[in-house]
Amino acid sequence: MDPPEHMRHRSMVEPFFVIDHVHRMEPYIKKTVNDLLDKLKEKGCADGPVDLIHEFALPVPSYIIYTILGVPFEDLDYLTNQAVIRSQGSSNAREASAANQNLLDYIGGLVDKRMQEPKDDVISKLAIEQVKPGHLTRDDAVQNAFLLLVAGNATMVNMIGLGVVTLAQNPPILSELKADPSVAGAFVEELCRYHTASAMAIKRVAKEDVEIGGQTIKAGEGIIASNQSANRDEDVFENPDQFDLHRKWPQDKDPLGFGYGEHRCIAEHLAKAELTAVFSTLYQKLPDLKIAVPIDQVEYTPLQADVGVQKLPVTF
Repeated sequence: MDPPEHMRHRSMVEPFFVIDHVHRMEPYIKKTVNDLLDKLKEKGCADGPVDLIHEFALPVPSYIIYTILGVPFEDLDYLTNQAVIRSQGSSNAREASAANQNLLDYIGGLVDKRMQEPKDDVISKLAIEQVKPGHLTRDDAVQNAFLLLVAGNATMVNMIGLGVVTLAQNPPILSELKADPSVAGAFVEELCRYHTASAMAIKRVAKEDVEIGGQTIKAGEGIIASNQSANRDEDVFENPDQFDLHRKWPQDKDPLGFGYGEHRCIAEHLAKAELTAVFSTLYQKLPDLKIAVPIDQVEYTPLQADVGVQKLPVTF
């Protein structure tokens, strides 16, 4: 959507993603990370490597975004399983489509329930403040909530996996993070520049003829602006292909891992808080964590999908 309709929809849920609200959520985010790592540690890897994506990277953002949406705790495992079937690539097209519909049906039922019994969550806010007065149709409310569910899940899973692989590729940085977990925030900032999970998400159509870099784009033509490429721009970032934990950021330049302008990711503060909690805790709880296959055998997502890791067998 373009403004003003885009901003109208965005403003309906934005209060749940502003930095003050994220700060209030940080104890819950940290508890979620700690609880999942304790569960993983208890399970152990005596029977062989475990998949860090399935056992940890997937449930962390899932549980947090479901809580923001207002999903009852007893339904978390069901929805997480449906999300796996929908997006992890191990299911066939029919199963993925069915899981997608199951998620939509579930959210629709939750919208109906919150119309009658509102709580302090996104779906209640949409139901009471938007659907009831007629500002938004029920189907639009379901789609908005579904978008948050999906966007708050897959990219986060990918970034956790990519972060673990990046640390394995950079032992000095891993050693520094283990010795001083307070550098996790700086690690996350550089990670979001170095790896851009939604690398091809900025799709635009020219409203008039325009020339960019000597290339004419005619009105009506579509383009994909690769924010991943922009984040490796040597005119902006010194040694852009090097992961630099102590990078000096250009004062007037902003990495584009979360997009730009009015379409910038609404959950940027939440995503960074989650990733910081993960990487300040993961190697404190599991200091001997290691990827159980050679780095060149790590199973990445297909090239046409968001950048990420599909499976990550580890020992600890």
